[in-house]
Amino acid sequence: MMPLPNSMSSSTDRTAPIRVLAFALGALALLPACQSKKDVARTAPQPPPPRVDTAAAAPRNVEVPPGGQLIDRVVANVSGRIVLYSELAGAAEQARQNGESVTPALVCAELEDKMFQGLLLDQARIDSVVVDPKQVEAELEHRIRYFEQQIGGREKLEKFYGRSIERIKADFREQVRDQLLVQQMRGKIAGEGGVTPREVEKFYRDIPADSLPFINASVEFGRIVRLAKPSEEEDRRIRKKLEDMRARIVEGRLDFAAAASLYSQDPGSSGQGGALGMVPQGVMVPEFDAVALSLKDGEISPAFRTTYGYHIMRMIERRGERYNAAHILLKVESGSEDLRAARAFMDSVAALVRGGRITFAKAAADLNDDEDTKGTNGLVIEPNSNSPRWAIGDLDKETFNVLDKLEPGTLSAPQIFELPTGEKGWRVLLLMKRTGPHVMDLVADYPLVSEAAANAVKQRRVDTWTREKLAGTYVHVVPDYASCPFSYPWIGNTVGRP
Repeated sequence: MMPLPNSMSSSTDRTAPIRVLAFALGALALLPACQSKKDVARTAPQPPPPRVDTAAAAPRNVEVPPGGQLIDRVVANVSGRIVLYSELAGAAEQARQNGESVTPALVCAELEDKMFQGLLLDQARIDSVVVDPKQVEAELEHRIRYFEQQIGGREKLEKFYGRSIERIKADFREQVRDQLLVQQMRGKIAGEGGVTPREVEKFYRDIPADSLPFINASVEFGRIVRLAKPSEEEDRRIRKKLEDMRARIVEGRLDFAAAASLYSQDPGSSGQGGALGMVPQGVMVPEFDAVALSLKDGEISPAFRTTYGYHIMRMIERRGERYNAAHILLKVESGSEDLRAARAFMDSVAALVRGGRITFAKAAADLNDDEDTKGTNGLVIEPNSNSPRWAIGDLDKETFNVLDKLEPGTLSAPQIFELPTGEKGWRVLLLMKRTGPHVMDLVADYPLVSEAAANAVKQRRVDTWTREKLAGTYVHVVPDYASCPFSYPWIGNTVGRP
């Protein structure tokens, strides 16, 4: 009988949310490893997978393990790369948190995805494919920022996880590196997926009418932002305060670590006396890296500014382009007067747009503090699909509540907001287009159909490569999972055992 992962511990385990976050941190933004088996796209339909009745083919008499601490074990081995039961349990727990039913078919699909990733990693090893460490750090930072936005800021994320941001990154660095390798190898195998309009139409016509995917309600919208900018007087006050603190440290009247613990506004490092741990160049913002790489061991920098505020840094140790530094951060925070000034500015911009004296696109380019929408005429791009089309379910609560009350072509009243960095400001939203839920249509949804057709071309190449690769690869799946309805012939490949 195939054990159906229930959890990694008893139902009263209070660390379950942390494991869910850990799984999500590892999975966020990872392209589906084997797209033919799981419907993971949010805006674009994937090419239809081979028709498998997973309900009928799923293993019978599934046994749910009893409560208690899980004893881990190896479930599969692909050329020396193992899949653990705990990995399936983490995925199952994440599915439960998302309100999904954990079925044998879901577990089998997750197992096949992980074996497929192992196959790609093995090929990456053979081909000597590597990932730039800077790309790994950038991806880690992207995922951290995403969860900061979801949970309400960096300090809350660190409190929830019980570790500093740098420790969280360290925990997931290898996993993210492997995921980027998987993406790179899959892209190399899939190649380009360019399709002609005729091929797009044929792809659409070949889908049975009763199998056309249902497209969720979506919107396209624009955004203009005005941040509350602290006064020059406040900026000078914070800088002087930090410079005075540095002078006391240099003169030996104040200990750097004690000052960091008492005064630093970086919650992730203040508890460690400001220490950040050994980090490679590219993890921190460029201004921070530049100062770090200019210091000698034991040297303390002058006060310098980043988007987070003013810092002083003490270099603990440098090893090439990696460094271990401690810092003290004092934020330059806006006050109520600054917030009122930002609101007045945003009111003026909104009045100009509504009165037709300036277009929304022009205002977004010239009168906008939002770096993400300045160059897109104000249009907000959905990052996963790189499309202006947002599924309603992908919008954050505040954005949905505003857009839900607007008619297409209308501008919202200014809304106050706060960034994960603590910066506050006002923004206006323009609802550009609203599309109701519907069955996919060739004309109305042409970009989605075109993307799906291109994906189908790529998937066929991946399918061919996978079957050829498996013919010469050692694979072992424990008997409990041998009856899974896999899309590829994983069972029985004992060639070249590592």
